[in-house]
Amino acid sequence: MAQAVKKKKVRRKMSQKFARLLMILLLLFALLLSLFIRVAYIKYVHGDEYEKAAEAQQMVSTDYVIPALRGSILDSSGTVLAESVRAYNVIVDCKVLYEASEKDKASTVKALCDILNIEDPEKVSRYAGEEYKEYRYLRLPGGQGIRTADKEKIQTGLDEGSIVGIWFEETEERLHPNDSMAAHILGFNGTYGVEQYYDSYLTGTQGRKMVVAGENGSYVNEYIEARNGNNLILTLNATVQYHMETIMQEAMEEYNALQGCAICMNPKTGAVYGWVNMPTFNLNNVEEVIGATDRYLELYSPEDEDFYTRIWNNFGLTSTYQPGSTFKPIFAAAALEENLLGTGTTFECKGQLAFYDTTIQCAHREAHGIVTLREILSHSCNIGMTKISELFDKKSYMAYQDAYGIGRKTGIDLVGEVSAQGLIYTADTLGPVEKATTSFGQGFNVTPIQLITAFSSVINGGEVLQPYVVSQITDSAGSVLESHGKTVLRRVLSEETSKTIRSYLLDTVETGTGGSAQVEGYRIGGKTGTAQQGNYEDKEYVVSFIGFTPAEDPDVILLVVLDRTDKSSSANASKTASKIFRKILPVLGIYPES
Repeated sequence: MAQAVKKKKVRRKMSQKFARLLMILLLLFALLLSLFIRVAYIKYVHGDEYEKAAEAQQMVSTDYVIPALRGSILDSSGTVLAESVRAYNVIVDCKVLYEASEKDKASTVKALCDILNIEDPEKVSRYAGEEYKEYRYLRLPGGQGIRTADKEKIQTGLDEGSIVGIWFEETEERLHPNDSMAAHILGFNGTYGVEQYYDSYLTGTQGRKMVVAGENGSYVNEYIEARNGNNLILTLNATVQYHMETIMQEAMEEYNALQGCAICMNPKTGAVYGWVNMPTFNLNNVEEVIGATDRYLELYSPEDEDFYTRIWNNFGLTSTYQPGSTFKPIFAAAALEENLLGTGTTFECKGQLAFYDTTIQCAHREAHGIVTLREILSHSCNIGMTKISELFDKKSYMAYQDAYGIGRKTGIDLVGEVSAQGLIYTADTLGPVEKATTSFGQGFNVTPIQLITAFSSVINGGEVLQPYVVSQITDSAGSVLESHGKTVLRRVLSEETSKTIRSYLLDTVETGTGGSAQVEGYRIGGKTGTAQQGNYEDKEYVVSFIGFTPAEDPDVILLVVLDRTDKSSSANASKTASKIFRKILPVLGIYPES
């Protein structure tokens, strides 16, 4: 009996548990059904309304980046060559403009057209119409990149109530006050030149601005200020650069050269004072080409895919040429340093020389007779240099070629430098004939910056220096972050050898082939050069001159290269150098001797 009662109680408890579980399930089902009905009601009855509300909610907030101003680039005296200025985009809150009175709409359209010089009012008034009424953030065509003065005029209208539904977005504009000046050294848009090499220094830290628009047309701002980039102080002198560019453009036109390059630097430090490539371009409109001659445009067309890239590249850094006789002092100094000859050693020049399987000749087959090294350089005697080359063993010459940096990048702080490594002789390819032609600068290629760097070591006491174009990096407040100066890469010659070559090259200008480079009141040393460019059958020449002053203790060295001129005379280059020297030396504080 007791056991039956116990079983009855168990069954009753189980029944109660099942009833409670069933009730819970019914309640959950009812809730889910209610939720489903509510969702369906919202979707099918108020769907459009809520969708528009969601879109409107998205449009009331904007979040955009405030660009940091890129650092400025200045010359050695503080002249601004490139700078960024704050500019503004005009933003239209179409909802506010749509809901404004007809009077406010009309005054806003008129004011914007007058301030921004927009001729067609429809380009503004359309944003007050039905089509755009839900838009809260649209950039106004004709109102992008405006200057502070125009922004302030619009702001005045906003403050006075004659303009409604307008606000501003900050942006940046890069300006070059001197248009094409030093274009290849500066670069543009973070590419080429120092703009690319020092991009990480010039680029600042972006800021942020979040704008929340309320229903009544009010705005709430969250603003994180941008931090501007650092500034570059160049070794270039703007006045020197101006004179070099002016004179080189005139030379290009006079001699119808394909292209040209002039580099001026301090041979004692490697600091570049001026650097010109022709043709060049306008930094404020990079497709505006300057200094392209008829010869250039016959060979290259603006329709060519690489036309502008070719213009933008730095000829003095990225292109090579045969240096011709400007290489003779470099080769001769090495021979003198090795004691392969003395200052009184003589050689005989009969105008031409049968040499292995070829014939080597001097210009116009002129016989110079018995000549010393001084006279070999002064008369630019190929036969004399050939006989000196016979004194050099291959291993010794290759060591000097490497020490001078021929076929090696100089390490200058500009992008795009090439080494010309595949365009020079190696130990495997340098035979006696190749060594002879090398002695007078033919059969191999260099870049202009390589040539002037190697030549500087010949006249500065024997130090191969790293050339550079940036002397300081400063922050936006003007504090110096980095300073750059003389960097000695290696010593290649003694001071005694350097002094001897300097005196010989003074004679070359005063009494020899470099006479056209003379400037009254200055003692200038230097060397002319003429070499065929491209295939020897083409009979196209590159003429050049490299000179320095004061001859006894040089503070300035100048290289002028004119590629493929109408006439092959190196005097064209030395005349151009003379004009440049005459203009720039006083600017650099070097005055005529009394």
